[in-house]
Amino acid sequence: MDANAYTIPFQFTKSLRRDVYPAIDPKNPEQNAAGKVVLITGAGGGIGGETARAWAIAGAEGIILVGRKASLLQEPAGAISSINKDVKVLTMTADLTSEADVEELFSQAKTTFGKVDVVVNTAGTMTGGPVGDMIPQQWWTDFEVNVKGTYTLTHHYLKTFGSSGTLINLVSLGASMTAPGISSYSTSKLAVIKLSEYLDAEKPDLRVFTLHPGIVAATKSKRGMVVDAFAPFAKDPGMLTGAVSLYLATPKAEYLRGGFTSVNWDVEEMEKHRDEIKEKKLLKLAFLNGKLGPEGYTW
Repeated sequence: MDANAYTIPFQFTKSLRRDVYPAIDPKNPEQNAAGKVVLITGAGGGIGGETARAWAIAGAEGIILVGRKASLLQEPAGAISSINKDVKVLTMTADLTSEADVEELFSQAKTTFGKVDVVVNTAGTMTGGPVGDMIPQQWWTDFEVNVKGTYTLTHHYLKTFGSSGTLINLVSLGASMTAPGISSYSTSKLAVIKLSEYLDAEKPDLRVFTLHPGIVAATKSKRGMVVDAFAPFAKDPGMLTGAVSLYLATPKAEYLRGGFTSVNWDVEEMEKHRDEIKEKKLLKLAFLNGKLGPEGYTW
């Protein structure tokens, strides 16, 4: 069984990356996060916890771990301290669908650090089932968490710290396909990609990115969601997402603003084509495959 079977068909770059490499390594001086405060949602999960480790390795000034269960934040908080004792850690519980929770989250962050330079939004949910079989409220759960949660997080980030900083929303290649049983997940993630494009258009000082984390392998801490059917293809470590988030927080990633990218795509290869990526909007959503215009589609 080819472990890359669900990755290769979605490659934007010739180089396929399924592990941390020198250009994005948290230990690379160009990835240094000194002086930066990062807030990570979904930090009790596998990807969020590994992202926190990446920022600790890169020497962040502060890391804010956000999750729904305080008990799940203890492990990543301890890992940060063992990696870099100079990093100040704040753990907070919050439900991103609750405005009161999110408002308090940023209020506490401002009191503790005075700023939040980067938000890495790894929180999300995936509900499965065919349309018509799932009751409406069950189907809507993905929109409540993935879309409303993202908007609420963004709203209070802007309200508290102004229209600047970096916002990285984790999405999924599931948004690009139509496969039975994932309608709520797929459409909610597609909505987050479009919302991020609107933020890029309306808030020019806010650096916004959407990031596909790959097919993530189980972490050593046994955290995060594991889909048995995809286990043979799950070869992307959570640290890869953390490393790419560090890259996106640097000036080097300006050409990717407002667009979608994947941890499996080689950043150095993309950098060589940065102008074409921006001018042709290669990583922005398109409406239809057919080319529309005054003369209609060219048959």
